[in-house]
Amino acid sequence: MSRQAADVYFRDTSGPRKRPNLGSKTQSSRRIYYQTHETLLEGLLHQGLAPMTDRLKLEMKVSIFSLGILEYWTEFPDLMEFYRLFLGTTVIKTIFGSALLSLHPNFVQDLWDFDGVVMSLAKRLPIFCVPRTYRLRRKLLQCIKRWHTYARTHSAGHESVGNQDDDPYWGCKMIRDRYMALCGTEGQDHDSVASTDLAFIWSTVTNVVPSAMALLIHTLGDPSVFLEVQQAVARATESRSQLRFDMKKLEQEPLLLSLYAETLRYGVQIYIPRHSPHQAVTIGDRTIPSDKVLIFNTWLAHTDKAVWNTKSGTYPVEKFWARRFIIDPKDPSSGPCQDQYKIKSDPAFDADNSSQIRYSTEGLQGAWIPYGGGHHACPGRLLAKRIMLLSCAAMITMFDIELMTGSNKPEFGPSRFGLGVQVPTTKVPFRIRKRQHTATCPLGAE
Repeated sequence: MSRQAADVYFRDTSGPRKRPNLGSKTQSSRRIYYQTHETLLEGLLHQGLAPMTDRLKLEMKVSIFSLGILEYWTEFPDLMEFYRLFLGTTVIKTIFGSALLSLHPNFVQDLWDFDGVVMSLAKRLPIFCVPRTYRLRRKLLQCIKRWHTYARTHSAGHESVGNQDDDPYWGCKMIRDRYMALCGTEGQDHDSVASTDLAFIWSTVTNVVPSAMALLIHTLGDPSVFLEVQQAVARATESRSQLRFDMKKLEQEPLLLSLYAETLRYGVQIYIPRHSPHQAVTIGDRTIPSDKVLIFNTWLAHTDKAVWNTKSGTYPVEKFWARRFIIDPKDPSSGPCQDQYKIKSDPAFDADNSSQIRYSTEGLQGAWIPYGGGHHACPGRLLAKRIMLLSCAAMITMFDIELMTGSNKPEFGPSRFGLGVQVPTTKVPFRIRKRQHTATCPLGAE
């Protein structure tokens, strides 16, 4: 991205809301944060979420059936590598469409190769020190620019009709609108928009894919948990042979949701920046001067022993606990947070309200922040949740899977603390076979 294009981002102090921040002098034609944030909110949280979820279900099914896993055991050297290609392809096709990968079949692998060396860019190492990093970035940018040109040329005159969100060239209305908004912002050009899209694709894929893989590992790692999750998924299954699930029911299963939330608590290690360019901000008894940057670390919040319930040290915050976010009305010591943080108005804490266990994040405001918070919270948080839940449901419905790590559970480590999610410190070998009840054709009749 040129210095001129980057300067538009640096100088936009108007904020992501429709009404600019008080004191901002950013011209409306240069409000790049508002333009991009609005399209993401609309496409990922509002009207675009339902059709995005439908595409996710379809692409997940196609990817699963395309794996070619048969009824006999097949061994693979690494579950992370398996997920990178399988789920990485699914995510890109869901959000950005199939045209990008049709034009560049190796894009997903190139993206993961880039991810493996991207920290050298964060360290601002020059090209002669890390030529491969710059070469991979240049290759990915060329792929994206070619896709942009193809989509721009072929989508001329194409408009979504009614609630139709799919776009055969851009993937969906959100991506097309986002491209138009960026190109329409003063100071931006095709090169800068390609750079912005690379950042968007990279951050989306390389965060949700390892998180989804970790959810599956934690599910498989405890036989009792796995059995309960398998039963929960069965309750939300509309058709096993067609790999069709009721997403609403999946999102109501307490243990599955607790596993999801604990996977993010345990695994997400990012810095969340906040900046008030024109006014001082008072937090408690401290005042932060204007135009200063605040940095919040999720790991510190996610391991705050004063907030999180450890059942008197039985389940320390440094360890994974599948049932951490479950409230059991019959167990006063259950729940994610310490007693002083429990919100008594929450029906989940009312033992007389129900005898059923419940999933809850009440009392964790500011303590469970894998997506940030407030108006700046990640717009893709609901889609990420559905990707994680659906991929786990699909894998344990379609396949028998066994981790081949012996008696040792996979260890997770912060390979780039503060800039991503925890991943296994070593390869996770596994074996897999198709379950007998499943069909061989994703489009066949039951």
